[in-house]
Amino acid sequence: MKNEKKEIYTTTWRNKWITSNAGTIDDFISIFEELTEMFRRWKKAGIKLDSNSGIGDDYADFYTEDKEVAIREDFACKYEDGREFLPTRSGNEVFL
Repeated sequence: MKNEKKEIYTTTWRNKWITSNAGTIDDFISIFEELTEMFRRWKKAGIKLDSNSGIGDDYADFYTEDKEVAIREDFACKYEDGREFLPTRSGNEVFL
């Protein structure tokens, strides 16, 4: 049996400008509640934080081996021509 290596799908989370459109304290509360729910959903889906990413530099990389989870949680990127792909840790682009 051939040992197939699973692709690891990634996304980069940037903290910069998260609250740039907030105008009230309620906006801040809403923004952070939505983010908390998203991260809880990601945790439940098995998405993991890459602790070697630039967490201290205002961004963090998250990853999963589950293509369906990556698609559902919008890890996809788009080219200007409209093609969509999932970025991977190996540098391969898995087109949708």
